[in-house]
Amino acid sequence: MRLFRPKTKDEHRSLEVNIYTDYKGPFGLPAVYSTPEAPATIRGYVEFDCFEDFTAGDLDLHFRVKSEAKWDRHYGEAHVVYHSKEVLQEENFHYDLPHVKPGVVAAGRSKHEFEVQLQPLLPSSVKGSRGWLSYRFTATLHRPFPRRDIVFKQDIWCFNTIQNAASPDRIPEQLMSTGVWENCLPYSCCLPSEKVALGSLVPMTIRFDPFLQESGHFGQQLVVVSAVVKLKQYTYLWHKRDTYNEKKEALTLDVDDEWPSGSHGWERTIMVPITPAPRLSATTYTKPMRKTHKLKLIMKIRTNSQSDKEAKEFRVEMDVTMTAPRPPHELPNEQLPKYSELDDADD
Repeated sequence: MRLFRPKTKDEHRSLEVNIYTDYKGPFGLPAVYSTPEAPATIRGYVEFDCFEDFTAGDLDLHFRVKSEAKWDRHYGEAHVVYHSKEVLQEENFHYDLPHVKPGVVAAGRSKHEFEVQLQPLLPSSVKGSRGWLSYRFTATLHRPFPRRDIVFKQDIWCFNTIQNAASPDRIPEQLMSTGVWENCLPYSCCLPSEKVALGSLVPMTIRFDPFLQESGHFGQQLVVVSAVVKLKQYTYLWHKRDTYNEKKEALTLDVDDEWPSGSHGWERTIMVPITPAPRLSATTYTKPMRKTHKLKLIMKIRTNSQSDKEAKEFRVEMDVTMTAPRPPHELPNEQLPKYSELDDADD
Protein backbone atom coordinates (compact mmCIF):
# COMPACT_ATOMS: atom_id res chain seq x y z
CA MET A 1 0.00 0.00 0.00
CA ARG A 2 1.44 3.36 -1.05
CA LEU A 3 1.52 6.53 1.02
CA PHE A 4 0.23 9.73 -0.58
CA ARG A 5 2.37 12.42 1.00
CA PRO A 6 1.61 16.06 0.10
CA LYS A 7 4.35 18.66 -0.12
CA THR A 8 4.61 21.52 2.37
CA LYS A 9 6.17 24.94 1.85
CA ASP A 10 7.33 25.92 5.35
CA GLU A 11 10.88 24.71 6.04
CA HIS A 12 10.63 25.24 9.82
CA ARG A 13 7.31 23.54 10.54
CA SER A 14 4.84 21.40 8.63
CA LEU A 15 1.35 19.99 9.10
CA GLU A 16 0.27 17.17 6.80
CA VAL A 17 -2.47 14.60 6.31
CA ASN A 18 -1.15 11.46 4.62
CA ILE A 19 -3.36 8.72 3.14
CA TYR A 20 -2.49 5.04 2.73
CA THR A 21 -3.85 3.82 -0.61
CA ASP A 22 -2.84 1.94 -3.75
CA TYR A 23 -4.92 4.16 -6.03
CA LYS A 24 -4.67 7.61 -7.54
CA GLY A 25 -7.80 9.45 -8.69
CA PRO A 26 -8.50 12.49 -10.87
CA PHE A 27 -6.38 15.60 -10.24
CA GLY A 28 -3.72 13.38 -8.64
CA LEU A 29 -5.80 12.89 -5.50
CA PRO A 30 -5.43 9.77 -3.36
CA ALA A 31 -8.38 7.50 -4.16
CA VAL A 32 -10.40 4.79 -2.43
CA TYR A 33 -12.91 2.31 -3.81
CA SER A 34 -16.11 1.47 -1.97
CA THR A 35 -18.40 -1.43 -2.95
CA PRO A 36 -21.82 -2.65 -1.72
CA GLU A 37 -20.26 -5.65 0.03
CA ALA A 38 -17.21 -3.78 1.38
CA PRO A 39 -17.61 -0.05 2.15
CA ALA A 40 -14.22 1.65 2.05
CA THR A 41 -12.06 2.29 5.08
CA ILE A 42 -9.77 5.32 4.81
CA ARG A 43 -6.51 4.98 6.74
CA GLY A 44 -3.70 7.43 7.19
CA TYR A 45 -1.99 9.69 9.67
CA VAL A 46 -1.72 13.36 10.51
CA GLU A 47 1.76 14.65 11.25
CA PHE A 48 3.11 17.87 12.76
CA ASP A 49 6.83 18.61 12.56
CA CYS A 50 8.68 21.63 13.94
CA PHE A 51 12.40 22.32 14.44
CA GLU A 52 12.00 24.48 17.54
CA ASP A 53 9.53 24.99 20.35
CA PHE A 54 6.38 26.51 18.91
CA THR A 55 3.51 28.49 20.41
CA ALA A 56 0.42 26.37 19.82
CA GLY A 57 -2.18 24.18 21.47
CA ASP A 58 -3.45 20.75 20.45
CA LEU A 59 -4.35 19.25 17.10
CA ASP A 60 -7.82 18.47 15.71
CA LEU A 61 -8.69 16.44 12.62
CA HIS A 62 -12.10 16.73 10.97
CA PHE A 63 -13.42 14.44 8.23
CA ARG A 64 -16.55 15.16 6.27
CA VAL A 65 -18.39 14.13 3.12
CA LYS A 66 -20.25 17.15 1.79
CA SER A 67 -22.46 17.92 -1.20
CA GLU A 68 -22.62 21.54 -2.33
CA ALA A 69 -24.28 23.62 -5.03
CA LYS A 70 -23.45 27.24 -5.82
CA TRP A 71 -24.63 29.50 -8.61
CA ASP A 72 -25.48 33.16 -9.12
CA ARG A 73 -28.18 35.17 -10.85
CA HIS A 74 -28.55 38.80 -11.86
CA TYR A 75 -31.83 40.60 -11.21
CA GLY A 76 -31.36 44.00 -12.80
CA GLU A 77 -28.44 45.53 -10.91
CA ALA A 78 -28.75 43.04 -8.05
CA HIS A 79 -26.36 40.08 -7.91
CA VAL A 80 -27.55 37.11 -5.84
CA VAL A 81 -25.45 34.03 -4.98
CA TYR A 82 -27.25 30.82 -4.02
CA HIS A 83 -25.22 28.33 -1.98
CA SER A 84 -26.62 25.15 -0.44
CA LYS A 85 -24.81 22.39 1.47
CA GLU A 86 -25.48 18.96 2.92
CA VAL A 87 -23.08 16.98 5.12
CA LEU A 88 -23.50 13.24 4.49
CA GLN A 89 -20.93 11.95 6.99
CA GLU A 90 -18.48 13.50 9.42
CA GLU A 91 -16.08 12.43 12.15
CA ASN A 92 -13.76 14.30 14.53
CA PHE A 93 -10.42 13.35 16.12
CA HIS A 94 -8.48 15.16 18.85
CA TYR A 95 -4.75 14.68 19.47
CA ASP A 96 -2.74 15.94 22.43
CA LEU A 97 0.68 17.23 21.36
CA PRO A 98 3.75 17.15 23.64
CA HIS A 99 4.21 20.54 25.36
CA VAL A 100 7.28 21.92 27.14
CA LYS A 101 4.90 24.19 29.02
CA PRO A 102 1.24 25.21 28.60
CA GLY A 103 0.72 26.75 25.16
CA VAL A 104 4.15 25.76 23.78
CA VAL A 105 4.58 22.64 21.63
CA ALA A 106 7.92 20.85 21.98
CA ALA A 107 10.22 20.69 18.98
CA GLY A 108 10.09 17.40 17.09
CA ARG A 109 7.72 15.25 15.09
CA SER A 110 4.28 14.13 16.24
CA LYS A 111 2.47 11.44 14.24
CA HIS A 112 -1.10 10.24 14.83
CA GLU A 113 -2.84 7.42 12.95
CA PHE A 114 -6.52 7.58 12.03
CA GLU A 115 -9.14 5.34 10.43
CA VAL A 116 -12.54 6.27 8.98
CA GLN A 117 -15.16 3.72 7.94
CA LEU A 118 -17.33 5.12 5.15
CA GLN A 119 -21.06 4.64 5.38
CA PRO A 120 -22.54 2.22 2.82
CA LEU A 121 -23.65 3.55 -0.58
CA LEU A 122 -22.43 7.12 -0.26
CA PRO A 123 -22.27 8.97 -3.60
CA SER A 124 -19.03 9.07 -5.55
CA SER A 125 -16.92 12.20 -5.68
CA VAL A 126 -18.21 14.88 -8.06
CA LYS A 127 -16.32 17.88 -9.41
CA GLY A 128 -18.39 20.42 -11.33
CA SER A 129 -18.41 24.15 -11.91
CA ARG A 130 -21.63 24.68 -9.91
CA GLY A 131 -22.11 21.43 -8.00
CA TRP A 132 -19.65 19.14 -6.28
CA LEU A 133 -19.38 16.38 -3.72
CA SER A 134 -16.12 16.06 -1.82
CA TYR A 135 -14.42 13.83 0.75
CA ARG A 136 -12.06 15.96 2.86
CA PHE A 137 -9.80 15.79 5.90
CA THR A 138 -9.00 19.09 7.62
CA ALA A 139 -6.20 19.20 10.21
CA THR A 140 -6.11 22.26 12.50
CA LEU A 141 -3.30 23.17 14.88
CA HIS A 142 -4.81 25.68 17.30
CA ARG A 143 -2.87 28.81 18.19
CA PRO A 144 -3.79 31.59 20.65
CA PHE A 145 -5.01 34.97 19.40
CA PRO A 146 -3.71 37.00 17.57
CA ARG A 147 -1.81 34.17 15.86
CA ARG A 148 -3.62 32.31 13.12
CA ASP A 149 -4.35 28.59 13.34
CA ILE A 150 -2.35 26.33 11.03
CA VAL A 151 -4.74 24.45 8.74
CA PHE A 152 -4.06 21.69 6.21
CA LYS A 153 -6.75 20.22 3.93
CA GLN A 154 -6.52 16.94 2.04
CA ASP A 155 -9.21 15.84 -0.41
CA ILE A 156 -9.76 12.21 -1.38
CA TRP A 157 -11.45 10.92 -4.53
CA CYS A 158 -13.99 8.21 -3.68
CA PHE A 159 -15.11 5.73 -6.34
CA ASN A 160 -18.32 4.43 -4.77
CA THR A 161 -19.86 1.77 -6.98
CA ILE A 162 -23.33 0.25 -6.77
CA GLN A 163 -22.32 -2.68 -8.99
CA ASN A 164 -22.25 -6.00 -7.17
CA ALA A 165 -19.31 -8.36 -7.43
CA ALA A 166 -19.46 -10.88 -10.27
CA SER A 167 -21.10 -14.13 -9.21
CA PRO A 168 -22.25 -17.22 -11.17
CA ASP A 169 -25.43 -17.19 -9.06
CA ARG A 170 -26.35 -13.63 -10.04
CA ILE A 171 -28.11 -13.17 -13.38
CA PRO A 172 -27.70 -9.65 -14.81
CA GLU A 173 -30.96 -7.75 -15.13
CA GLN A 174 -31.09 -6.25 -18.59
CA LEU A 175 -32.42 -2.81 -19.46
CA MET A 176 -34.82 -3.15 -22.38
CA SER A 177 -36.83 -0.67 -24.44
CA THR A 178 -39.41 -2.08 -26.88
CA GLY A 179 -42.14 -0.66 -29.07
CA VAL A 180 -43.60 -0.28 -32.55
CA TRP A 181 -42.21 2.70 -34.45
CA GLU A 182 -44.75 4.66 -36.51
CA ASN A 183 -47.22 1.77 -35.98
CA CYS A 184 -45.34 -0.25 -38.58
CA LEU A 185 -41.89 -1.36 -37.34
CA PRO A 186 -41.39 -3.42 -34.14
CA TYR A 187 -38.07 -2.79 -32.40
CA SER A 188 -36.19 -3.48 -29.19
CA CYS A 189 -33.07 -1.90 -27.71
CA CYS A 190 -31.10 -3.62 -24.97
CA LEU A 191 -28.29 -2.86 -22.50
CA PRO A 192 -26.69 -5.51 -20.26
CA SER A 193 -27.79 -3.59 -17.16
CA GLU A 194 -29.40 -0.36 -16.01
CA LYS A 195 -26.17 0.26 -14.05
CA VAL A 196 -23.37 1.56 -16.28
CA ALA A 197 -19.81 2.01 -15.01
CA LEU A 198 -17.90 5.19 -15.80
CA GLY A 199 -15.06 4.52 -18.25
CA SER A 200 -16.47 1.16 -19.36
CA LEU A 201 -17.30 -0.21 -22.82
CA VAL A 202 -21.02 -0.99 -22.98
CA PRO A 203 -22.75 -3.10 -25.69
CA MET A 204 -26.00 -1.55 -26.93
CA THR A 205 -28.01 -3.92 -29.13
CA ILE A 206 -30.72 -2.60 -31.45
CA ARG A 207 -33.06 -5.09 -33.11
CA PHE A 208 -35.68 -4.50 -35.79
CA ASP A 209 -38.32 -7.05 -36.74
CA PRO A 210 -39.91 -7.08 -40.24
CA PHE A 211 -42.42 -4.36 -41.11
CA LEU A 212 -45.93 -5.28 -39.98
CA GLN A 213 -48.15 -6.78 -42.66
CA GLU A 214 -50.81 -4.08 -42.31
CA SER A 215 -48.26 -1.23 -42.39
CA GLY A 216 -48.07 -0.83 -46.16
CA HIS A 217 -44.30 -1.53 -46.02
CA PHE A 218 -44.49 -5.29 -45.51
CA GLY A 219 -41.71 -7.11 -47.35
CA GLN A 220 -39.60 -3.98 -47.85
CA GLN A 221 -36.03 -3.62 -46.64
CA LEU A 222 -35.09 -1.32 -43.77
CA VAL A 223 -32.21 1.05 -44.62
CA VAL A 224 -30.25 3.12 -42.07
CA VAL A 225 -29.20 6.52 -43.45
CA SER A 226 -27.40 7.77 -40.32
CA ALA A 227 -27.14 6.98 -36.61
CA VAL A 228 -25.63 8.54 -33.50
CA VAL A 229 -25.40 7.46 -29.86
CA LYS A 230 -25.54 10.25 -27.28
CA LEU A 231 -25.10 10.28 -23.51
CA LYS A 232 -26.74 13.22 -21.75
CA GLN A 233 -26.12 14.35 -18.19
CA TYR A 234 -28.82 16.41 -16.45
CA THR A 235 -27.96 18.47 -13.38
CA TYR A 236 -30.53 19.87 -10.94
CA LEU A 237 -29.29 22.21 -8.20
CA TRP A 238 -31.45 23.18 -5.23
CA HIS A 239 -31.62 26.07 -2.81
CA LYS A 240 -34.59 26.92 -0.61
CA ARG A 241 -35.08 30.13 -2.63
CA ASP A 242 -34.15 28.99 -6.14
CA THR A 243 -33.32 26.03 -8.39
CA TYR A 244 -30.94 25.68 -11.32
CA ASN A 245 -31.02 23.22 -14.23
CA GLU A 246 -28.38 22.44 -16.81
CA LYS A 247 -27.57 19.62 -19.21
CA LYS A 248 -24.52 18.58 -21.14
CA GLU A 249 -23.70 16.13 -23.87
CA ALA A 250 -21.11 13.83 -22.34
CA LEU A 251 -20.74 11.56 -25.38
CA THR A 252 -21.49 11.71 -29.12
CA LEU A 253 -20.71 8.59 -31.15
CA ASP A 254 -21.47 8.60 -34.88
CA VAL A 255 -22.37 5.15 -36.22
CA ASP A 256 -22.90 5.65 -39.93
CA ASP A 257 -21.42 2.50 -41.45
CA GLU A 258 -21.65 -1.29 -41.32
CA TRP A 259 -25.41 -1.29 -40.82
CA PRO A 260 -27.16 -4.46 -42.00
CA SER A 261 -30.21 -4.35 -44.24
CA GLY A 262 -32.94 -6.75 -45.25
CA SER A 263 -36.67 -7.40 -45.14
CA HIS A 264 -36.63 -10.20 -42.55
CA GLY A 265 -35.42 -8.16 -39.57
CA TRP A 266 -31.92 -7.77 -38.21
CA GLU A 267 -29.91 -6.59 -35.22
CA ARG A 268 -26.63 -4.85 -34.49
CA THR A 269 -24.58 -4.39 -31.33
CA ILE A 270 -22.81 -1.05 -30.88
CA MET A 271 -19.92 -0.85 -28.41
CA VAL A 272 -20.33 2.46 -26.57
CA PRO A 273 -17.23 3.88 -24.78
CA ILE A 274 -18.56 5.59 -21.64
CA THR A 275 -16.83 8.79 -20.55
CA PRO A 276 -14.78 8.39 -17.33
CA ALA A 277 -14.75 10.62 -14.23
CA PRO A 278 -14.35 13.53 -13.70
CA ARG A 279 -15.65 14.57 -17.15
CA LEU A 280 -18.78 12.56 -16.41
CA SER A 281 -20.25 12.25 -12.92
CA ALA A 282 -21.90 9.25 -11.37
CA THR A 283 -25.66 9.45 -10.92
CA THR A 284 -26.11 11.41 -7.70
CA TYR A 285 -29.04 12.19 -5.43
CA THR A 286 -28.38 14.68 -2.62
CA LYS A 287 -30.42 17.62 -1.41
CA PRO A 288 -28.30 20.36 -3.05
CA MET A 289 -27.48 18.43 -6.23
CA ARG A 290 -29.04 15.77 -8.42
CA LYS A 291 -27.35 14.28 -11.50
CA THR A 292 -29.20 11.91 -13.83
CA HIS A 293 -28.36 10.39 -17.21
CA LYS A 294 -29.95 9.23 -20.47
CA LEU A 295 -28.38 7.08 -23.18
CA LYS A 296 -29.91 7.81 -26.59
CA LEU A 297 -29.83 6.15 -30.00
CA ILE A 298 -30.99 8.51 -32.77
CA MET A 299 -31.28 7.19 -36.33
CA LYS A 300 -32.54 8.25 -39.74
CA ILE A 301 -34.24 5.27 -41.40
CA ARG A 302 -36.17 4.57 -44.59
CA THR A 303 -37.36 1.70 -46.76
CA ASN A 304 -35.51 0.58 -49.88
CA SER A 305 -38.22 2.22 -52.02
CA GLN A 306 -37.64 5.66 -50.48
CA SER A 307 -34.89 8.24 -50.97
CA ASP A 308 -32.59 9.53 -48.22
CA LYS A 309 -34.59 12.78 -48.17
CA GLU A 310 -37.67 10.77 -47.18
CA ALA A 311 -35.91 9.16 -44.20
CA LYS A 312 -37.54 9.71 -40.80
CA GLU A 313 -36.11 9.92 -37.30
CA PHE A 314 -36.12 6.89 -35.04
CA ARG A 315 -35.21 7.55 -31.40
CA VAL A 316 -34.70 5.42 -28.29
CA GLU A 317 -33.96 7.03 -24.91
CA MET A 318 -33.00 4.93 -21.89
CA ASP A 319 -32.59 6.17 -18.32
CA VAL A 320 -29.35 4.72 -16.95
CA THR A 321 -27.64 4.88 -13.58
CA MET A 322 -24.00 5.86 -13.97
CA THR A 323 -21.80 4.42 -11.25
CA ALA A 324 -18.13 4.30 -10.38
CA PRO A 325 -16.23 1.22 -11.59
CA ARG A 326 -15.30 -1.58 -9.26
CA PRO A 327 -11.69 -1.72 -7.96
CA PRO A 328 -9.27 -2.20 -10.88
CA HIS A 329 -7.48 -5.18 -9.32
CA GLU A 330 -10.62 -7.30 -9.69
CA LEU A 331 -11.00 -9.62 -12.65
CA PRO A 332 -13.43 -8.29 -15.28
CA ASN A 333 -16.94 -9.69 -15.42
CA GLU A 334 -17.52 -12.57 -17.83
CA GLN A 335 -18.65 -11.55 -21.31
CA LEU A 336 -22.38 -10.97 -21.16
CA PRO A 337 -24.45 -12.90 -23.72
CA LYS A 338 -25.67 -11.03 -26.76
CA TYR A 339 -29.29 -10.09 -27.12
CA SER A 340 -29.96 -12.83 -29.68
CA GLU A 341 -28.49 -15.51 -27.39
CA LEU A 342 -30.77 -14.45 -24.55
CA ASP A 343 -33.73 -14.36 -26.91
CA ASP A 344 -33.00 -17.87 -28.15
CA ALA A 345 -32.63 -19.12 -24.58
CA ASP A 346 -36.09 -17.81 -23.70
CA ASP A 347 -37.54 -19.83 -26.56
